[in-house]
Amino acid sequence: MKSPAASLFLALSLAGCAGQGRDWPSLNPRPGEISPMVPRAVPGVGRCAREAGADCGPPVAAPPPALADVPAPPTPITAAAAANEVAALETLVAEVEAAAAPRRAAVDAARRAAGNAAGDSAAASRLEAAQSALSAALAPLASADYRRAALAVALGDVPDGKALLPRLEALARRIAALQD
Repeated sequence: MKSPAASLFLALSLAGCAGQGRDWPSLNPRPGEISPMVPRAVPGVGRCAREAGADCGPPVAAPPPALADVPAPPTPITAAAAANEVAALETLVAEVEAAAAPRRAAVDAARRAAGNAAGDSAAASRLEAAQSALSAALAPLASADYRRAALAVALGDVPDGKALLPRLEALARRIAALQD
């Protein structure tokens, strides 16, 4: 047996949906409820828009970007600019070497102090903090090594750039020694 309340609820729900030509109730969002992050269908795109007089042919691919939208190729590097970049990299590596030396000593001291201490001891925490400080000091080496490798490739086309290759190889050795 159905309860009278359930029957009344069902009757009111169906009566509200009948709406006699009105759009109420609708599941469409109201103007204040529309989020700009939700993609919306563009009228006339993806379906036939015969009412608007549009042709219902197959979809057309987007036109290629205009030449102004295409990035220009990088300008070739000059020997003087490459020398300045190598000098900047050497300065950066020297700064990292200076910052890493005391932090390596702190890691070694913390490692000796931790010895066989338990993993949750204060000595183990100091060791972890010292290792984190050393990692932070060595962080610029990754970008420096990337810049060094890119510069070595770019110097292959520069006539006077071959003289800088030994300095770049020395930088690679210094960076590898710091990362070990």
